[in-house]
Amino acid sequence: MKFVPALVPCPAALRSALAVAALMALSGCATPGGGAAATAANARPAPVSAAASAAVPSGQPRVALPVAGPASAASSPLASAPVPAPAPGQPPPFAVVSKDAKRIDGLVTLYQKDDKVWLELKPADFGKLFFLSPKIARGIGEGRVFGGTMIGRDGAFGRAQVVEFRRLHNQVQLVARNQQYLAEAGTPQARAVAVGFSDSLLGSVPVASSPNPATKGVLIDASGLFLGDMLGIGSVLQRAYRQGYSLDRSNTGFSSVRGQADQVVFNVQAHFATGSLATPTPGAPPGAPLPSVPSTLPDARSMFIGLYYSLAQMPAQAMRPRRADARVGYFTTAVNDFSTDLATSPRQRYVNRWRLEKKDPTAELSEPVKPIVFWVDRTVPLAYRDAVTRGILEWNKAFEKIGFKNAVQVKQQPDDATFDTLDVGISSVRFITSADPVFDGFGPSVTDPRSGEILDADIVIDGNATRTMRGLRAQIYNGDDRHSLARLMQFGGHQHAGESD
Repeated sequence: MKFVPALVPCPAALRSALAVAALMALSGCATPGGGAAATAANARPAPVSAAASAAVPSGQPRVALPVAGPASAASSPLASAPVPAPAPGQPPPFAVVSKDAKRIDGLVTLYQKDDKVWLELKPADFGKLFFLSPKIARGIGEGRVFGGTMIGRDGAFGRAQVVEFRRLHNQVQLVARNQQYLAEAGTPQARAVAVGFSDSLLGSVPVASSPNPATKGVLIDASGLFLGDMLGIGSVLQRAYRQGYSLDRSNTGFSSVRGQADQVVFNVQAHFATGSLATPTPGAPPGAPLPSVPSTLPDARSMFIGLYYSLAQMPAQAMRPRRADARVGYFTTAVNDFSTDLATSPRQRYVNRWRLEKKDPTAELSEPVKPIVFWVDRTVPLAYRDAVTRGILEWNKAFEKIGFKNAVQVKQQPDDATFDTLDVGISSVRFITSADPVFDGFGPSVTDPRSGEILDADIVIDGNATRTMRGLRAQIYNGDDRHSLARLMQFGGHQHAGESD
């Protein structure tokens, strides 16, 4: 998505322009979700994934940094119970591993002790679908590594995924399910899809304990899953700078972990480094990519990047999908459905949309069962919070035309909030700062691949956008209006070819 700035002659109008910018950030939500808004002609049941199993990986990595855990977590109830010695070749008893650890209740129960974090996986957790949303919590201000954003531009890796835990003997795998190739469950076509397309392995760890006598759950070490370079940051840095950056595991660890009913969150402080910096080779052919270094670091050989992983609950029932119309410019979720060969192509495109359902289906204008709530992040400057709020609420006029009253609501994140607007299900508008801006703003969202339902959206505005707007305003009133307008158009056309990812 691109931000095209309004021509603003005064600071008040500048705030109005930011309201329009925030308004544009919601441009992917102009169609309603389920219920009466989706017609039977455009809707069809979502097919079920039937992807193949992933290969078996190697063992777990190391952990080094201490953990700052929630103070409210309870101690393990089994820590003081007498336990028998483990049988030869078997993992130690649950009570031994969790001794003196703090229990953190949430979607998945966590245990935390010093620099160690474990997940307790119960039998029902294996094979269950979860939604994994990875994001960059802290960046370096350039090289496409910006705090408060998602990673990647081509979707090849590092994006949100539907995942499951699989147990293969005493090894537990975190597997990204292949949701792109589908067929109706229980059919021969589903079996053909299962052997035709592969899932992907995101991480693998050995079982760390015997089953909990009370819950039958086993512990696995979270470091083996979340302290590696799951997002491929090393590859991003290597492409950006042509340097040998890679993850330094010995200085990477959990900065915090958090649990709640619908998700668990792992915040990681990851250290990326290189032992030496390459320099341009004399006599390199023209146009050849040359090594460079980040300009924002005290020492270009070392950087800390904050990584955020949310393992969240999937919608219990997938929203009824709505077919996209090629004549209308929707954002879409695409799948290949092999349930039937009557269509000329298996490719199906579903509209990305919010799940809006009327409280009163018979009313011409009704409030939704669940409104779309956007949080104004605490990073938004005080001077612009009102403008951003008004810009978001302006979308209610559009939703009223399709029968929804107060479909969009806005809340302000407190400065002392214990939650992060990067959490799944908390849509937000936030400001970032960068030394090398590549956009004024963009509006990424993540969707349920089964239906196109928008599960989360985090709108990003680069603080440099306000400077750009002031620069445009200065050019308008500098000399002859006709020449200034020409300069304005040239300046604006160059500066606002921002990429939307």
